[in-house]
Amino acid sequence: MPDAYTHGHHESVLRSHRWRTAENSAGYLLPHLRPGLSVLDVGSGPGTITADLAAVVAPGGVVGVDASADIIREAEADHPALNLTFRTADAYALEYADGEFDVVHAHQVLQHLVRPVDALREFGRVAGPGGLVAARDVDYEVPHPSRLGG
Repeated sequence: MPDAYTHGHHESVLRSHRWRTAENSAGYLLPHLRPGLSVLDVGSGPGTITADLAAVVAPGGVVGVDASADIIREAEADHPALNLTFRTADAYALEYADGEFDVVHAHQVLQHLVRPVDALREFGRVAGPGGLVAARDVDYEVPHPSRLGG
């Protein structure tokens, strides 16, 4: 089964994604960021979180990657910044060197991947031994009643 972005890119979905900021969607990561760090934002979508991360780490560089070329074009148009670039990429085979980034961030990406552990390994590779991989995702599994105390 191939990976599929099940939500699609309907305007209603994109409106929800554009609402996201680093503060409301990656607040757990912000205390670990500082000026000068390099960040890779995997699954950047329209780039709102990515642009916020770029502002926090400036003059450090931020790269936002997404599987959709159309969304990448939108992000580039909406978020011009000297320390921010967007690229189309494959989460399983990132075209970056080992340890190239200080931080690799992924927001709501793993749920769409058939092989999320393989993607996390790839994120770790480009973050390197001293890097930080930060992922925030959802678990749609319905808990068994015994785990709910019932």
